[in-house]
Amino acid sequence: MIRDYLATFCVSGAAALVLTPIVRAIAIGLGIVDKPGGRKVHRGNMPTMGGVAIAVAFFAGTLVAFHAIPGAMDRFSLKYAGFCVGASIVVILGVIDDIKPLRARPKLFVQVIAAAILVACGFVVEEFTVPFVGKVSLGFLGVIFTLIWIIGITNAINLLDGLDGLAAGVSAISSFFIFLSAIDQHEYVVAFLAFALVGACAGFLPYNFYPARIFMGNPGSMFLGFALSAISVVSFQKSKTIITLFVPVIALGVPIIDTTLAIVRRLAKKKHIFQADKEHIHHKLLFREESQRRVVLSLYFLSTCFGMIALSFRGIKGVYAIAALVIVVVVTYRWMKDSGFLDFK
Repeated sequence: MIRDYLATFCVSGAAALVLTPIVRAIAIGLGIVDKPGGRKVHRGNMPTMGGVAIAVAFFAGTLVAFHAIPGAMDRFSLKYAGFCVGASIVVILGVIDDIKPLRARPKLFVQVIAAAILVACGFVVEEFTVPFVGKVSLGFLGVIFTLIWIIGITNAINLLDGLDGLAAGVSAISSFFIFLSAIDQHEYVVAFLAFALVGACAGFLPYNFYPARIFMGNPGSMFLGFALSAISVVSFQKSKTIITLFVPVIALGVPIIDTTLAIVRRLAKKKHIFQADKEHIHHKLLFREESQRRVVLSLYFLSTCFGMIALSFRGIKGVYAIAALVIVVVVTYRWMKDSGFLDFK
């Protein structure tokens, strides 16, 4: 089994390593570049669309993964087909948005369609178990929750993609801890998919870490968010206790916190929630540190801490798990307040 995991990682990683410079050359040839200015921190034209290489590399890794699990394709065929269609829609949307920036509402509409395809193909959180209460069925609320989760994480990673290597690195770290959690729970499909995503991000990072030679662009950030949300929904379905539902949430702590703060900040300032600004966590840290590399590494470390906390929840049950969750929330709130992230003036 370990050999199969390594094969999945190596195939997706090698595919990203090979495909990324090819995509870069195509983007330069077609003039698909991200120009400096506004809220952007880079100073020259940068080829984009690197996310296409990430997506193709991930799918290459999943082919190895499903070959390694007997009968997995038969049991997971409908979900995998739905994911392929939804992910393709998201990647095409991102490519179009890179070529000619789209307004927020049309992008959201297409994202809803992609998320709805996932839901229609079985990506739905239907029930979970609450300590001292028992099993709780969500019914139609499960569909609503799943749609919000998929769209939310897709846009969370998209918003996080503001510094060289940040979105790819944080996504890789979050995926790695979801992989470890899945291994612990014998959720082999989730583990293989998560590790394929780790490999794709790892193969892309040598070209994207500061100073970047290519950006992943909207197809990359939206695909990573879409893939992470889908993988975590499958993890939700396998682990139906309310506490284990928080494992992917905590593992994705950095993008979730950043997106939540962005929404609250814009509402507090009476701005549209889709109106871009330069007050994300990485922007504020960059203003203090003035070093992209240091800020990105700091957020890697923070994401790793969240991942380790998420992993520890697998061994805690009942009232102790609830107490641990409360402590995590309180400590995180205190960190955000002391860091000035809750200052919306």
